[in-house]
Amino acid sequence: MVNKLKVVIAGIRVKLGRGEELETVLESYVKLSDEEKTYIRNNIKA
Repeated sequence: MVNKLKVVIAGIRVKLGRGEELETVLESYVKLSDEEKTYIRNNIKA
């Protein structure tokens, strides 16, 4: 799971760099569980 999320986080960082909002980006990842989204939120802020 962690390796998959590392790739997703890298993609999200690119989108955030383009000015997109984190919550809007996470909404587009419909296959992520709430637990995975929380993990991403915590790691993006770090």
